[in-house]
Amino acid sequence: MKTSVLALSVCALVCSSSFSFAANQDTTQFNIKITIKETCNISSQEASDIDFGSINRSSSDVSAQGNLNVTCTSGTPYNIALKSNRVMSNSLSSSSSIPYMLYQDSAQNVVWGTDSSSAYTNTGNGSTQQIGVWGKVFSQNTNVPAGSYADTVTAVISY
Repeated sequence: MKTSVLALSVCALVCSSSFSFAANQDTTQFNIKITIKETCNISSQEASDIDFGSINRSSSDVSAQGNLNVTCTSGTPYNIALKSNRVMSNSLSSSSSIPYMLYQDSAQNVVWGTDSSSAYTNTGNGSTQQIGVWGKVFSQNTNVPAGSYADTVTAVISY
């Protein structure tokens, strides 16, 4: 008798669980989405200034290099214009100044422009790209009073 009660209990348990698995079902679908926006960041952090150092006046042309750091979404085309009047002013006398040039290449063949038509162009790769900036002061422009001369350049990235 114990065996029949046990068999009956097991049969009831199996039957009830098979009914629960055979219950009605319904389905639906949903989408998973993300939109990646094109972005570019230009940073002076860890970038380097262009420092022509200390020179004797009218001695020779002097060149120096600095860097910008750019991070753009992979595949994003961008351009960088360098806004300034390309003249360093004397810190003590605004009447004394030294013109300079900025270039996109170390051979100093491609002038770096102040607008998008003559700007540096590249495409982002998703990582930080270090972009070189080369500057040059011609010797004939250094026959000025002694002192410190400086200018501020604003790098503008468009993408």
